[in-house]
Amino acid sequence: MPFEHDGSTFVGHEPCETCGSSDANARFSDGHLWCFACSTYTPAEGDAVKTDTTPEPANLIEGIPRAIPARGLSEEDCRKFGYLIGTKANGEQVQIATYRDKKGKAIAQKLRGRDKSFQMIGDAKNVTLFGSHLWAGNGKKVCLTEGEIDAISLSKCFGHKYACVSLPSGAQSAVRAVKDAFDYLTSFEEVIICTDMDEAGRNAAEAIAEVLPVGKAKIATLPAKDANDALVKGKSAELIQAVWQAREFRPDGVKTAKDFRDVISVDETASSISWPYSALDSRLMGMRRKELICLASGSGCGKTTFCKEVAYHLMMSDQKVGLISLEEAPKRTLLGLVGLHLNKNLLIDRSQATDQEVLDGFDDLFDDRTCVLYDSFGTSSVELICQRIQYMARALDCDWIILDHVTMLTANMVDERRELDKCVTQFRTLVEELNVGMLMVSHLTRPGGRGHEDGAAVSLSQLRSSHSLAQLSDAAIGLQKDPDDPDSDYRQLRVLKNRFCGSIGDAGTLFYQRETGRLIESELAQFTETEQGDEQHDEERTPESNAA
Repeated sequence: MPFEHDGSTFVGHEPCETCGSSDANARFSDGHLWCFACSTYTPAEGDAVKTDTTPEPANLIEGIPRAIPARGLSEEDCRKFGYLIGTKANGEQVQIATYRDKKGKAIAQKLRGRDKSFQMIGDAKNVTLFGSHLWAGNGKKVCLTEGEIDAISLSKCFGHKYACVSLPSGAQSAVRAVKDAFDYLTSFEEVIICTDMDEAGRNAAEAIAEVLPVGKAKIATLPAKDANDALVKGKSAELIQAVWQAREFRPDGVKTAKDFRDVISVDETASSISWPYSALDSRLMGMRRKELICLASGSGCGKTTFCKEVAYHLMMSDQKVGLISLEEAPKRTLLGLVGLHLNKNLLIDRSQATDQEVLDGFDDLFDDRTCVLYDSFGTSSVELICQRIQYMARALDCDWIILDHVTMLTANMVDERRELDKCVTQFRTLVEELNVGMLMVSHLTRPGGRGHEDGAAVSLSQLRSSHSLAQLSDAAIGLQKDPDDPDSDYRQLRVLKNRFCGSIGDAGTLFYQRETGRLIESELAQFTETEQGDEQHDEERTPESNAA
């Protein structure tokens, strides 16, 4: 109900002095009034008028909670969940399931007619799981059902003490709904999936479990066709037992050789996604999902610029990218990507483009392409980063994750090496489980003698703190300065490890164009410089020399 105070309930209808309606004014138990005809809010005596008086969407139907004996539900059960009885404009009486947004505001309703027809009205795009507003999350268990009546029924069996929610549209759009509620569901220690016992419900249960992190989901086998059927048949005890005995869902990793017949002939060497640099691409033979790639470089050698170039290249290849930049604010990351798109070094010289040009470049780059950023400047826990990676992959369908940089996650810990081992092990598991490719940046230990900032070569043994960085990575790339001229803008790429085909060694030379902010192949840089020189020479030629 609009402006329903904590603990207040609908009492009855009254005339409205503002619009003259005879019965549209609804009085609540704490004394406040709300008119459904003219949207006038009248506070209870002694209450201050609320500053936020935005009414619910105009097309929501007025209703009151009533017992539904045929379903075994009392008026109090329905009131708790906002499950109401009301009348449509055509006079048809309907059951009303009230749906809310993430702030708890009622924004939509699902209407159930006598003929079991359903209709969704209001802002259906932004609804949360039915009943999720009653439990804030971070609990031990949450039970997920297919329908609203099932959620109320299951909650009733537990004395309304445990979180019970339902999907907005049943089994048909279960995966999308779970992705939208990914953060909420995964905040609980366990998600007990209590879908219907028919084939569609069982298929939906496994599809939901596949979306959730491994070990998080459990599937319950109900003692009747659904939770409400169990309640009506007096099987509440069996229903509760089914929840407690729900089996943990884990993808079946044991298969026979014949299970791979359909994929055995697929050519995995012919990756459709290339690296942005030809020599590096020739060494690694493309970019592949389910691979963990380590980029190792010293301070000031261009790691972040390299990552932006890779991210930009992936987006231009229609890949969805998730960026976790622990040393850079999202605004700066995005401005850098827009600069790459415009071929302007906006991070160094913002005056190269007007505000409108930046906005136009932003829209052109991101309107039809997906780039997801983790908005957290500074250190974060390994567990939190793993959760964000899962959210990016499972809920937002990211194909690639770029983490800059992994060593920041475990810096200043008591046992940095051990923690970094755990971190990289989790990342290796995630790329396989989530079917994503991941590029992680690693700092290096300082070598004896000349440092990396002076052109020292990068080796696997210099990966900071942990041998796991080298052992668990599918590929390792070294980005280093020119040893003969470390102050130049040239950078050398070396493949240090290549599990896919074994080819290691020199992977080309890159050049940092300060004017454009691009890190490009040296051959292209020379071509560009020649072109620019020719243009300048043409401009300097006089009309007389042109005539000659």
